[in-house]
Amino acid sequence: PSPIHKISPTQTPNPENRFGIYTKDADFDCIPDSVEKEIGLDPNKDECILRDCDPEKKRNAKYDQVNVLFILDSSGSMAANTTDGKNKIEAAKEAISSYIAQAPENVNYGLMVYGHKGSNSPTDRPLSCAGIEVLYPLGKPNKQELLKVIAKFSATGWTPIADSFEKSTTVFSGHEDENNHIILVSDGEETCGGDPVTAAKSLKDKKIVVQIDAIGFAVDAKTKSQLESIAQVGGGKYYEAIDAAGLNEAIKTAGQNVMIEAKFRSCLVDAYIKELLNCQSDRTLKFTKYVGTQMDAALGIRGHKLGEFSMEQYNLLKTSWDHFNPVCQAIQQQTSNAAKKAQSEAEKQLTQ
Repeated sequence: PSPIHKISPTQTPNPENRFGIYTKDADFDCIPDSVEKEIGLDPNKDECILRDCDPEKKRNAKYDQVNVLFILDSSGSMAANTTDGKNKIEAAKEAISSYIAQAPENVNYGLMVYGHKGSNSPTDRPLSCAGIEVLYPLGKPNKQELLKVIAKFSATGWTPIADSFEKSTTVFSGHEDENNHIILVSDGEETCGGDPVTAAKSLKDKKIVVQIDAIGFAVDAKTKSQLESIAQVGGGKYYEAIDAAGLNEAIKTAGQNVMIEAKFRSCLVDAYIKELLNCQSDRTLKFTKYVGTQMDAALGIRGHKLGEFSMEQYNLLKTSWDHFNPVCQAIQQQTSNAAKKAQSEAEKQLTQ
């Protein structure tokens, strides 16, 4: 079993830093960096991907570039507060800013906003519905520049989701064959007369390699249904959040899944798929054994006392486990799905 992580009585790290130890995951492999060090893995490299998808085995390099376009609803309803008292649009701005600030440097990001022009009165509908803007062009994230851009708009108008998908065609111009993703954040359904589900399908039909994820922020049943349909035809996922904390987690999860999908999507040679899955399984097993050993020791199940492994340390590790365990299980399933998708696409290429 792995040795118990020791904390000396004189160590009094900052609470945020202590919690961060168990939530940081630099290589997006679902295992906290601190635990990877304990079980002999490199927290900055995904060993399974590097081993199974080396340059000679990768698909065409054009798929290596990942581009993420956030489409943010800034309509009048986003000026309201959620159940936790947080203003919706401010919560969305903070969640997106927080995610991009910690995102990988090799990913391009863009920000499109709608509903921030005019007002939600009928007389301003034409102005608001036409006022879709790309406030942050697709490119490498600059935190300071992004914060300046985000501070410039408020939630005031209508909801032209369909036209925002149409406009995204220009955002991905020149990037059509790259690994493109749209993450839509909205608290309401289309109100400008368009059909966002058809528009999402049309975007996919334009020979643009794109996946559309949708996040419903404190939505009603009708809006949820529309956003779910958008994600379905867009080949993505639907996430739901009822408050600021939930939105932050949804954006974090959607962004993490983008990176996971991008990594496995580049793995095309089906001869290595089994090895890839086995590597993932073995690594997860090491993680679960380590956490089990530490938690058992902390609880005294195996005769250990809490002296060298404090209750606070145990609680933080358990919090990490509660977060990462379901993520690991989801990644295992996503790995399998992505592998099947890669194999199917490989077969299509062979027949062309």
